Amino acid sequence: MLKAINVFGLAVLAMLVFSQPSMARDFADIYTECGLGALIAPKNTAVAAVTNVIWDLGTTAISSNISSPDTCAGGKEKMAAFIYDSYESLEKELASGSGSYLDTLMVLAGYDAKANPEMTAALRNDFAKMVADSNYTDQSRFEKAETLYNLVNHYANTVS
Repeated sequence: MLKAINVFGLAVLAMLVFSQPSMARDFADIYTECGLGALIAPKNTAVAAVTNVIWDLGTTAISSNISSPDTCAGGKEKMAAFIYDSYESLEKELASGSGSYLDTLMVLAGYDAKANPEMTAALRNDFAKMVADSNYTDQSRFEKAETLYNLVNHYANTVS
């Protein structure tokens, strides 16, 4: 019976390894877009690759590419965690229009210095509407952070 379980486990592993999404990405891309390296340095491929190699010879990069290839090359989970952890500070800085937390959010969202003013203005406008909603005060911290995260992602696709 143990042999049958091992054979089944190997079959599942083979299916994951050779599935289309994991095969679509080049090996070099896996080391720069996945794993711990991509979380630490999403915009610096050299640092991402070196981090992945030094940390665990790239096994987390390879396993994240296999288990969840759609999460590679984005660092969105880092941005989501930042928004949740620093929501109150972001709320204040969005109201005022500037600050270090807002600057960090722009970096995590992948905006360069030229796009920051346009992005900040658009985000502040929608954030003001969000705060003015009568249901805002009844929302949990998670719901507020999720709405802000969705706003930032929306502008990532529309503001250049």
